[in-house]
Amino acid sequence: MRKLVEATHVSLGGEIGSPHVWAMEYLDNEHFNYANKLLFAADDLLLGRRTYEGLSVAYPAMTGADGVPKEFVDRMNSIPKHVASTTLRETTWNARVIPGDVAEYVAELKQQPGRDILKFGTGPLDATLMKHNLIDEFHLLLTPVAIGTGQHLFEDINTSPHLNLVDITRFTNGVVVLVYTPR
Repeated sequence: MRKLVEATHVSLGGEIGSPHVWAMEYLDNEHFNYANKLLFAADDLLLGRRTYEGLSVAYPAMTGADGVPKEFVDRMNSIPKHVASTTLRETTWNARVIPGDVAEYVAELKQQPGRDILKFGTGPLDATLMKHNLIDEFHLLLTPVAIGTGQHLFEDINTSPHLNLVDITRFTNGVVVLVYTPR
């Protein structure tokens, strides 16, 4: 069975909704080496609507000359994407809107042969995925920025899933990646 791996930038205050504002200066070579490992270990991306809308505008315009490695940009643009949305009707950027029940769709996707499924961002979609025990790993990129207002990590989660810390990676710029798996 394929793993569903989630990667999310988190401020010290728990904010996750605007990493495009506060995390950009921390996207250095160490970050992209780590991100490359996650991205190239996956065959598919799973995205919520807001994450899809932001990334689908940003990545097609990138050339690799803007600080993001070209191989990362090329992979982001070419990898198949599955978008969970109740309002989005059409997609571009090698993406499709998930038809019907999201949990059922993701469970079936995980059963298909292939490598990992990578999910960027944490938001309302996580409530559904966590309720159905579908996320296998959380990679939380704890960024040394003291932002406390805005959308918070797991704010839409009404259950109390327990997680095990299975790995820690420290970047020289102060970012700490905490990897958790469900108990």
